[in-house]
Amino acid sequence: MRKAAGIILIVLGMIGLIGLVLALSDSGIDLSSLFIILWRIVSGALLVIGGVLCLKRRYWGACLASALLALFIGISSAIFSLQVPSPVGPLFMTWGTWIMVLGAVISTIFISLTKKEWQEIRGK
Repeated sequence: MRKAAGIILIVLGMIGLIGLVLALSDSGIDLSSLFIILWRIVSGALLVIGGVLCLKRRYWGACLASALLALFIGISSAIFSLQVPSPVGPLFMTWGTWIMVLGAVISTIFISLTKKEWQEIRGK
């Protein structure tokens, strides 16, 4: 389960970075969106780092923090999509938001369940 959580976190980080590249190719860079660009780069990098730490069995707390960051990003994206009027309905979210929320929940559960496994490794 630890390996699955690590792979999920790496995939979530890469999806965020790919989404950033696609958004930049469509709209270009302006000064008002510089903060959003930097936030997406930093959060994507933190998710990838957390996934790599999960795969290497190091720093359980950092892996959990990375999974909780992914959960925060997914929930904040879902809340933002609820505030924007949509022709489909108020609960319409993009596929990226669904993937982020579901992947973050699954990886958080997997990391929480494997805490005992990580403690046994440190004891050796």
